[in-house]
Amino acid sequence: MAEKKSVKKSVKNTAKKTKAVVSRKKNADTVKQKTGRMSLSDFAHSTKEELIKLGDRIHEAADKGIHVAHEIAEDVNTFAKNATELTRLKIDLHNLKEEKDKLYTLMGEQLRNLYKIDKLSRIKTRMKDDFLRLDELESLINEKQQRVSDISLSK
Repeated sequence: MAEKKSVKKSVKNTAKKTKAVVSRKKNADTVKQKTGRMSLSDFAHSTKEELIKLGDRIHEAADKGIHVAHEIAEDVNTFAKNATELTRLKIDLHNLKEEKDKLYTLMGEQLRNLYKIDKLSRIKTRMKDDFLRLDELESLINEKQQRVSDISLSK
């Protein structure tokens, strides 16, 4: 019987030892899991911070892109206005010069006719309106040419 008691005691001691070893293993596993969760939590937190920083950089780049696009649009708009004004002025200049050339032609014909009939002494009175219109055309041409030179299509 003493032997049974000692076997029982030995079994009890072995069971206690086994429970203690299993308990220690469970505790170690629990610590590993908690440590794993903490590092996963730290990873998630650092990843979140990196994503926020990335989002801020993307937002900043988008703002800069919008600003640059706005400046380019303003430059294009200014260029288009200047080009339109320049084209209109050049057309006006062309028309004024054509009118001036026609007037010179008519005046030349009148002078030729007056020369033929020997009436050049009355040129001033006969062609007064033509000379006034010629002076007016030359003034308009000079004004338009000055405006053309003031317009710049480049920065």
